[in-house]
Amino acid sequence: MSVRRLEQRASELDFSPTNLSSVLVTHEHSDHIGGVAALARRYRIPVYMTHGTQTASSFRDERDVEIREISAHEPFPVGALTLRPAPVPHDAKEPCQFVVEHDEVRMGLLTDVGSETLHIEQHFADCDALILEFNHDIKMLSDCRYPDSVKQRIAGSHGHFNNQQAQNLLGKLLSRRLRYVFGAHISQHANSYHLVQKKLQDLLRGTDIKWDIAYQNCVTPWVTI
Repeated sequence: MSVRRLEQRASELDFSPTNLSSVLVTHEHSDHIGGVAALARRYRIPVYMTHGTQTASSFRDERDVEIREISAHEPFPVGALTLRPAPVPHDAKEPCQFVVEHDEVRMGLLTDVGSETLHIEQHFADCDALILEFNHDIKMLSDCRYPDSVKQRIAGSHGHFNNQQAQNLLGKLLSRRLRYVFGAHISQHANSYHLVQKKLQDLLRGTDIKWDIAYQNCVTPWVTI
């Protein structure tokens, strides 16, 4: 996302990027890191990433951006928040996802993960809110226009969660604490919002958990956790 588009979307939420104190980078793929350097330069904010992410990206050549290297296995503070990274199986150099804590409140961010692990299940347990990848539908991926090599990468153990994998993991993460779930990182060519909505409805029916979809073409409203 370009800085201009981020600023436009932030304005829809009455949020100024001048209030940003840092940027977290999960991995070096262009759809996650592409606009980060420009954002960091414009607002003079530090960028947190693992050593592997830095060496595998263009950030290894950045001279006017402050890089703060993190371990994918160690928590670290950002202001009043505690960030708890978790390594995940994905086809990147040293990818990680995050649980963000403030006091007793926990929000999990889990996208770009190819397979479930016991560590992931344990790390993202007892969250109050969860942003979870529902990347693709198996049949739609098989039928879509992607080259076979891309389909194999997406469906592989270091690719992306399909809808059933996401639903299965979410079922294990249900707890008395969980109040919000957002389906995210939904493929425009190999999935549909309707299918993700149905997975969430089927699993969360009869619970008090609120859910929504993170759409690619519009902002998600603020949610207070």
